[in-house]
This record gives sequence, structure tokens and C-alpha cells, in this order.
Amino acid sequence: MAEAFEWIFEPVGPMGGATGHAFVNTLQGPSPAVELAREAIQNSCDAAKEGERRVRVVFRIVNLEGADRQRFLADLQLERSFHERLSSLKVRRDNCLASTSQPLSLVFVEDYGTVGLRGDPHTRTSHFYRLLLSLGDTAKILEGARTGGSYGYGKSALSLNSRICTIVAYSSFEPDETGATARLMGCAYLQAHEFRGEQWTGRAWFGVPRSRNPLVVDPLRDEDAHQLAERLGFRPRRRGEHGTSILIVDSDLRDHRPLLTAIEDWWWPRLIDHELEVQVETAGETHYPQPKRRSDLLPFIECYSLAVGRAEPMGPHQRRDRFNRLRGLALGEYAFVLLSEDIVEEFPEDKVGCVALLRSPKMVVQYAPLGRSVPPTVGVFVAALDIDGILKLSEPPNHDRWDPNCERLNTAEGDAQTAKDVVRDVLKRLKDQMRKFQTQATPPKPREERRLQFLETQLATLLRPNLRDGDRREPESEPVEIRFREGPVQRPASSGEVETCAKVALKLRADAENDRLDAVVRVRVPVLKDDRGSEDELLPVTIECAQAEVPREASTEPEFRAALCKDEWLAFALRSGPYDAGWSVKVIVEVQPSEVRV
Repeated sequence: MAEAFEWIFEPVGPMGGATGHAFVNTLQGPSPAVELAREAIQNSCDAAKEGERRVRVVFRIVNLEGADRQRFLADLQLERSFHERLSSLKVRRDNCLASTSQPLSLVFVEDYGTVGLRGDPHTRTSHFYRLLLSLGDTAKILEGARTGGSYGYGKSALSLNSRICTIVAYSSFEPDETGATARLMGCAYLQAHEFRGEQWTGRAWFGVPRSRNPLVVDPLRDEDAHQLAERLGFRPRRRGEHGTSILIVDSDLRDHRPLLTAIEDWWWPRLIDHELEVQVETAGETHYPQPKRRSDLLPFIECYSLAVGRAEPMGPHQRRDRFNRLRGLALGEYAFVLLSEDIVEEFPEDKVGCVALLRSPKMVVQYAPLGRSVPPTVGVFVAALDIDGILKLSEPPNHDRWDPNCERLNTAEGDAQTAKDVVRDVLKRLKDQMRKFQTQATPPKPREERRLQFLETQLATLLRPNLRDGDRREPESEPVEIRFREGPVQRPASSGEVETCAKVALKLRADAENDRLDAVVRVRVPVLKDDRGSEDELLPVTIECAQAEVPREASTEPEFRAALCKDEWLAFALRSGPYDAGWSVKVIVEVQPSEVRV
């Protein structure tokens, strides 16, 4: 590498300044996994290339042990630069430098389809400066773009997930005004401390210090950045894979499930609109958020489909409407749904009576408790673009509510009082309308009598019994278990279309009369032509199975023979042909004894 790089700690200047922990303290509140899901994805969505609404974000959880662990610490110079200060830094006692025996956990957050950290690193308007060096820059709030909020707070969520409050950023982009196409820099946001008789802010940077002013640290760039990034475990970005990768060093996040749950909780609107693709990789497996498989989110998704006009209310247990304008400003649409008894039994109490508040980034700002707990109701409010900027100004740094008393509303374009009235009026109208709905609504029919009234990927299983000649009664079906281990889930295909994928497992139940069943397994993926679930054309389906001989070519009703038993699962994967992202489909798996094949 051409230039020497190292960690540079910032001394306290004569006029003071922000400490490293000021970056972390701004977001103390929800769990680190929730903040990571909300803030990291929001940063990526805000950085989408012009004209691109769809963004791809990959979370990778990697654990290093032994020689790999030591090599990483040496490449990032952590032991050499941090170890002597460790007792002064007041980081968590279980950090990677205090115990050499525990695995070193790394979390990579990688986005694609974004602009990357372009611009002069030391100019306050550059993407690099705003993400890594600024704190609470309100320029993003004042911009007209449909973005999440303040610049600089994303680093708080990232460093909050590090035991040593340290991250590394690696980015690739189109050539900027400096001529650079890639950058890498490490940043630490630690507590102010005393070391060797001097006072330090707790901020530190890993890069190339300037010879004339060593407190100005430049990131590694271009080939130097690529080489070190690959040594540290980043996925290469040499061939035009524009975007940004953030490495969280010594993370406490080792289980992917809390992160997946948080992604589903807060980003389901953008996920189901196919404007966001997220995957979580750990231990050689890839996991995808599946909000439509969450019983506690389906009523909110139903409300969303009603609010945006994809579905029509089907009875007095549903309501959709839009608010009248306030001083010429459109406010938005809302929908409420009264929960049926069978749903309430398993529905989380803290979401009953709540309205999911949404604006243009399509992240749930808050599940606002605006209704009563009885009768159990949920709702969704989708803000109009007219007030998107006002609502953005009303949000605190972690974007978790709309506050009509927020000081930043005084900077709203036009009339500050109108801005405050808009926020206050939206919340009041939602509360009033939800409680009015709760007094007038009547419960929906039981689940088995209802049709799905919103567009969603559906799942169905069917077992056809063996009918004997002349037997007109309904016999008992063979007890076969059919489990969807993954999906059905939509994934992007070519030309902006999507495909449906799933992993299915079959076996005989323990109470089956026989220990073995020779069966025929058939799969269908029909397109739904209306919200009643009526089937239209069948999509071609490809089957993969290591335990049975399956058709090599895709077909609309692929089938294969399989021997099912009680003590072993038969697993197979299915993938539909590509189809329009606006269509709704369902997956049907049919199993029947081979002697009654139809």
C-alpha cells in the first residue's frame, strides 16, 4: 500500500467540542437491533441513486476465532492503538480486546443501488462527511428529497452495536470531484478520557494523517481502500458495485432473529411494495424478512392495502378514508380494521389500538397508541407528500414519533404555526376517528368464513385421500405433515419482475397407520385474479430435490413420486417463473397416495 495508515485520537481543544459518546447518546432507547434495522436501512434508502426506489441491503454476521481473529485485529491495528487506553475508555468489559478467548463478532451492512460516499471527505456537504464526521446536520431535513431525517445519526445506531464503539466504512462510487472512486476509513466514538496526562474527546479515525496537520485524517482511497477492505472481510467493490459497506467491530449481535424481526416490524411497507430487498447471512445460511408470515403484522398490512387503494372495505369491520385538507395541504389516507376473536387470541397487547404512522421512506415511524384496547382495532396512516417535510421536521433524531412541539418545526417552510398545527391535527384526527370507528364497527366473520381482502402471497396445502370404488363418504386423509421451512417469499427476477420461492418439507405423522407411503407430490403456483382468491393462469415452477427424482424442466403443474416415512423429512425447493410485481399468487402443495393419482 502506498501510504501509511493508523488510528489518530482527537485531543480536547481549548474551546471544547463534542465527545465521541455524544454520537452514541443521541439514540439511546430501543434495543440495538431495532436501531440498527431502522437507521442502517434508512441511510441506504436515503442514498438511493436518482430514479431508483428499490434498494438492496445485506447484513452479514461473521465470527472470527484463532488466527483469523488475530489477523483481523492486527490489520485494523486495534490492539496496538486501543489496548493501552482500554482502562480509560470505559467500554464494555466483555470487549474483544479484554478477552482473547471469545470469538470476535463482526456485522457487515452492505447496500447496493446507492450513490456511495462521494465527495471531498472534509467538505460538510459530501456524503462521506455527513455519514461519518457530522452529528445531527439538519441539511437533509431541509432538502426537498423524500428522506428519513438528519445526517449523521446513522453512525449512532452503528456504533451502539459495537462493544468498542468502532465502525469501518468502505464505499465505491462514480468518480467525484477529487478523482476518487473508492474510500475506506475507520471511526471510533468513545467516551472522553484522560491518557498519559492529556485529555481526549473519544473520537478517533483510522486513515492516513496529513504530514502538516496530523489531526486531519484522510481515508484510504481507490486501490489502497480495496486491498485493505478485502483483508478485513468486506465483499469487493472493484467492478462497479457502487454503494457503501459498514463494518461493525465487536458486535453483540450474534443471533440473526432479533434483527430479522426488527426489519419486519419497521420496514414491512417498503418490503411488500418491492422497493426494498433485505437479506441476513449468518453461518452459511441466508434469511429473508417475511412480514406476510407474521400474524401480528397481517392486520396492519391489510390496513395499508386499504389505505393505498389496493383493496376495498368488505364490511363494517373495516374503514378507509382520507382527511380533509388543512389550509390547503393534503394530509393523507388512513384505514382501520377491527380484529376478529381468533386473531386477538395471539395478537400482542402492545399493538392493540395502535396506528402505524408512515410517510415517504415507508418505514413505520411509530405504532402510535391512539385507540382504546376494546374493541381491539389497528390502523395505518399514510401521510400525503404535501406534509412529508413537516412531519420529517417533527421527528426526534431516532425518528420514532411525530412531535407537534418539536423546535425544528420553527424552521418549516412558510408558516411555523401551520406546521405545528398540521402535526397536532393529524394525531388528533387519527385518535378521534379511530375511537369513533371502535364505537361503530361490528366484528368480522370468523376466519374460516372470510376471504383475504388484500393482496398478499398466499400459502395453501392439500392432501387428497384414497377413495375406494363406490365409496361416497368423506374418508379420513392420510396424516401427512407439510411444512414450509422458508417462504413463500417474493424475490427479484430479471427486468423488474419477481419470482416466488419456498422450501417445503414432508413426512408421515407419527399417528399414521402405516410407516411408509408411496406418494405423488404436485405443486401449483396460480396467479390470483381478484381479492377473493380466484385463480387465473398457472406459473411455470421449477423443483429441486436431492431425495427424489424431479422434473428437470419447469412446468405449470410439476409432480414427482416420493416415499414418505415417519422418521425422516423429505425436503424440496420450488421457484416460480417471473411475473409482474403487482400480481398476487399462492403456492399450493398437493400430496396424494400414488395409487389414486389424478
